[in-house]
Amino acid sequence: ELEMVSMEKKDNEIRLTWANDDHFSTYNARWLRDHCYSESERSMRKYKPVLWDRSLQDNAPKGSLIQAEIDPAARLSILEAVRNYGFCRITDAPTEADEAQRLINIVGPQRQTNFGTYTLKKKKTVENVGDTTSALDPHVDEAYRLSAIGITVFQVLHPSSNGGDSTLVDGFEAVRRLRETWPEDFDLLCRVPIISQRLDKAQNNNGGLARWYMSRLPVIKCDYEGDISGVRLNERQISPLDIEAGLVEPCYRALRRLYDILYDPALRLTFALKAGEGLLFDNQRLLHGRTAFTPEHPARSVLTSSVDLDEFHSSMRLLHKELDPDALQILPCQGMAV
Repeated sequence: ELEMVSMEKKDNEIRLTWANDDHFSTYNARWLRDHCYSESERSMRKYKPVLWDRSLQDNAPKGSLIQAEIDPAARLSILEAVRNYGFCRITDAPTEADEAQRLINIVGPQRQTNFGTYTLKKKKTVENVGDTTSALDPHVDEAYRLSAIGITVFQVLHPSSNGGDSTLVDGFEAVRRLRETWPEDFDLLCRVPIISQRLDKAQNNNGGLARWYMSRLPVIKCDYEGDISGVRLNERQISPLDIEAGLVEPCYRALRRLYDILYDPALRLTFALKAGEGLLFDNQRLLHGRTAFTPEHPARSVLTSSVDLDEFHSSMRLLHKELDPDALQILPCQGMAV
């Protein structure tokens, strides 16, 4: 059994001497503080999202891709905005598809899926509702995956002149309101698994192979302390429930109440993005959509791709190590991770 016989503080270090063989250990005071078990210190180390509604419209976070490519501090500012608000609006981005990797690279390595870097545009054969001109209600992408999409990289190559504006909703704020008003429904959606699935016949995906994805997971994820850490909800991908009969009606009631909150215009930001503009957003927190538009030539063209959440955190952590070491103690939100 270890027994400490003396403690000496010198400058920013603490030296402990142990019994028996006079072995000593030296600890940096800041390291000890960063690993303190007190409730106050643990609270300071925990990530705290900035919740928002439509009032953020005129003060939405924004960053320049060109500046981020030449200035690490500008890149870090963009990533911190995504961490704090769930998104950042981007300017000075490419207008050609063959340069799309530039914006992806400031977030991290691209996640490889059957979609690759997908071009959303009006298509003759439609398997993806994004390839229509219809309005899209707020949703997360690819809720049918067991491993949820992390950061979505959204780039406008050519906008519509008559609609097609991008919309965002803070899923954390919506779920907070559900929890405050209907706590029993919040609890239900944290526990009850919802089936989501997609059959992709491969006409528009990357690789030309058919896929059929399915997940059976709750739509709300909370962490160890009970704080909201992830939201997964796409009404177009929900399949019939497979739960106890007595939970079916309560579960549909909870979903309806959550959708009433999510579809409230008071929570929605709207951006008429121009060519060379884009969005980075956390697909495990924010729901996104668009307004309707009419076909025209040249057609509205938008690229969408993604970076895993842990790669995003890695990119930000490396920048913190260089520019803001004190921020390394902040424990990031882990999204929908088990």
